[in-house]
Amino acid sequence: MQQIHELPLAEDDRIVFVGDYVDRGPEVALTLDLLIQLRDQRPNTIFLRGNHDQSMMDVRDLLDPGRETELRFDDVSWWFQYGGRQTMASYGGENDWYRQVPPTHWQFLETTGMEHRESGYIFVHAGLLPKGMRWFDAADPRLWIREAFLESDDDFGGTVVFGHTPTRDGEPLVQPNKIGIDTGAAYGGPLTAALLEPDHIVRFLRAD
Repeated sequence: MQQIHELPLAEDDRIVFVGDYVDRGPEVALTLDLLIQLRDQRPNTIFLRGNHDQSMMDVRDLLDPGRETELRFDDVSWWFQYGGRQTMASYGGENDWYRQVPPTHWQFLETTGMEHRESGYIFVHAGLLPKGMRWFDAADPRLWIREAFLESDDDFGGTVVFGHTPTRDGEPLVQPNKIGIDTGAAYGGPLTAALLEPDHIVRFLRAD
C-alpha cells in the first residue's frame, strides 16, 4: 500500500482488491481496519470476495444459532486448518470468536463483490468458467476455480486479473487472456500488485 500511495495516485485512479483479506496471518482484524479506512478515504475502491472471506462468513452462519444456513460442517471444516484458526485468534480465540468480530468487519465482508469489469479487464478472485464447461459445485466458481481456468485459452471478453492460485516461481502469471497476481505471499513469497492502463500492463509492484 505504501508503494501504491507513492505512485502517486490520481483521484480517479481505481484500486481493485481481488480478495482473501482474512486467514494466513496474525493481524486479520487490523487488516480489515486498514481496508475499511481505505474504503472511506477512496470510495471508488473495489473490494472483491475471496474463498477465505466467504468461508469465514459461512463458518459464522454455522456457529451462530441466530442464523439459518443449508451448509454442513464438512463444507467448511477445511477453513480451520488453512488459516481460520489465525483469524479466530485475531478476534480473541476459539470461544464465540465470531461474536467478537466488529459489525463493521462483517459488513465489509458481506458487501464485497464477485466480479468487476472495467477498461478491458475482468477482475475476479479465482478465475472464470471457460465456455461450455459445467460447474458441479454449489460454490461460485469465481471463488474456487483453478486448473480449468488456468489451462484455458478462451477469450473471456477481457483480460482476467485474478489471485487465488499462487505461482510457483514467485512471478506474476501473464498470458494473452489472463494476469495472475498471487505470487505466494501466504507462503513467504512477495505480495504483488499490477499497475494497469486500459491497453497494457505498466508494471508490477512487489513487496517482499
